[in-house]
Amino acid sequence: MLKPHLIALCLLFVCATGKAQQDSTLEALQQIPLKYISSIDSKVDKYSKRITSKTTKTLEKLSRWESKIKNTLEKISPDAAGRLFSNGQLTFTSLLQQLKQGEAIALQYQQQYDQYRDNLTTGLKYVEQQKEMLDSGVLKKVTAARKKMQELNEEEDKNAAIQQFIKERKKQLISSAFQVLGKNTYLSKMNKEVFYYAETMKNYKELFRDERKAEQTAKNILNKISAFQKFIQKNSMLAQLFGQPGDEASAVNLTGLQTRASVQSLIQGRIAASGPGTQQLVNQNIQAAQVQLSQLKDKMLKSLTGNDTDIPEFDFVPKMERTKNFIQRLEFGSNIQMGKSNNWMPATMDLTVTVGYRINSKSVAGIGAGGKIGLGTIDNIRFSSQGVNLRSFLDWKLKRQFFISGGFEMNYLSALNQAQQVSPLIRGGNWGDAWQESALIGLTKKINVKTKWFKETKVSLMVDFLSRQHVPVSSSVLFRVGYNF
Repeated sequence: MLKPHLIALCLLFVCATGKAQQDSTLEALQQIPLKYISSIDSKVDKYSKRITSKTTKTLEKLSRWESKIKNTLEKISPDAAGRLFSNGQLTFTSLLQQLKQGEAIALQYQQQYDQYRDNLTTGLKYVEQQKEMLDSGVLKKVTAARKKMQELNEEEDKNAAIQQFIKERKKQLISSAFQVLGKNTYLSKMNKEVFYYAETMKNYKELFRDERKAEQTAKNILNKISAFQKFIQKNSMLAQLFGQPGDEASAVNLTGLQTRASVQSLIQGRIAASGPGTQQLVNQNIQAAQVQLSQLKDKMLKSLTGNDTDIPEFDFVPKMERTKNFIQRLEFGSNIQMGKSNNWMPATMDLTVTVGYRINSKSVAGIGAGGKIGLGTIDNIRFSSQGVNLRSFLDWKLKRQFFISGGFEMNYLSALNQAQQVSPLIRGGNWGDAWQESALIGLTKKINVKTKWFKETKVSLMVDFLSRQHVPVSSSVLFRVGYNF
């Protein structure tokens, strides 16, 4: 009599457990911000456009220089030209035509595993499968984003093949044409362009992998769902490649294979039968094999992490700023400058926000704007607005962390403006005198003191060549402390 009741209770418990898990999954999915889907969609579009545009522009340049090399070789060495530009051989020009016409690229190369893209693709697949728990509008966005990720994965394979071909074709042209042409201008340009192209593509990948706040939130929510963890084990790229423990579909029949113990026993028996001195010889061979294995391991890790930078030839010194986009070359910062009190103004503190553009590895030019805050006196500390400042600056690297700094500035003094309104005799009553000009030059030291908010500290000692023209006369030596974000 108890068995039916026990079975019923078990079924009820299983149903209740399943219902609770479903409710928790629904609650978790509802917490995923819609901005997460939108951010993935926009990131994929931007990344795809960047790599397509950069690849097309690079191939256009390489194709133009390749044609110049071909024309030169046909005049000097027709045999070399025939080897490099024979009929049916893929060149930069023919690859560019295929790319522009949308033809299938006949290149076989498998893109390296990318954990970030794997996580994005698998996460979108899981969310898309929860159709019953999602609103139709949200489901539509998720499906569109997943399709874009799938297209991006296919495009990455194609782009990886193009990058590999560009490297190999460049080496082929340089190795063959260099023997005839020497350090040709077009060969040198081609060498530089291929290097900058590879580094720029790596930079684009890093920008794409940068997780935004919405992505981190969604990732944390999904990782708390136990069903999502099981889904990853069966549907991620790694699971499809290697399978998972306990997966019958990917289980390999290991029957009959030698174990480690049996192999060791066999080796020891052979060594003992070979006589004295054999053990020492075996140990030497094992050490040599370990060194070779270590080298192969380093090479493999370098390849998997994308650090296999193609070293440029012709004693070429790269300018890494060329591989960054406009935003990445901007440097945001702030600085503080203290001023003494005088007959017209209290003690002041200048707070300025700056933005600089890194021209190259040695120089940064930029502008800044800020306010002049009155501090009052030691006996009576009182904050007040005493004016504004506008700045331009140029930092040029002198040696190590030392820079020569210069700039032109305009400082508006509200106290002087008020005094001119009361006494127009000051400087002939010209209201424009409230704006005082400064021409600065000095020395700056940048210190790599990194905190949560700042990544660099700057200390500057400047000389103002126009200080004697100020009313009242200001200090000709200025000391500033700045911070770069």
